[in-house]
Amino acid sequence: MNLLVSVILVIVLWILFAGGSWLWIFLTATKTGNLVKADEFAKRITEENGQIVDVRELSAYKRSHIMGARSIPSVNFTQGKSGLRKDRDIFLYDDRLKEVTRASKSLKKQGYDKNKIFILRGGYNQYQGKTTK
Repeated sequence: MNLLVSVILVIVLWILFAGGSWLWIFLTATKTGNLVKADEFAKRITEENGQIVDVRELSAYKRSHIMGARSIPSVNFTQGKSGLRKDRDIFLYDDRLKEVTRASKSLKKQGYDKNKIFILRGGYNQYQGKTTK
């Protein structure tokens, strides 16, 4: 009986930890940028003269990326080497929310306006616009 209780306890704690981690990342993303759904993200990219940034590793970028995007891995943002303009909107995406949140947090610390940072909610796989293959 003790083994069953221990296993259930471990599972519950793991679920709480995973859910808490995801919630923390989600809340951080909303504090450092604007989370937008894939359809709105695609619409904004075509309507606005923004900077589209793929924060995934270079190998993932080379396989496929959003048309017009440039590759700046998230590690570059933490080193302050993004090279992005502050006067234009910035569209960030990744496979997950974790790396994109790290990038948006770094941009905000460097003085970029939160209202000019847009984050693709759900990651690259949710995007239905023009991509390279």
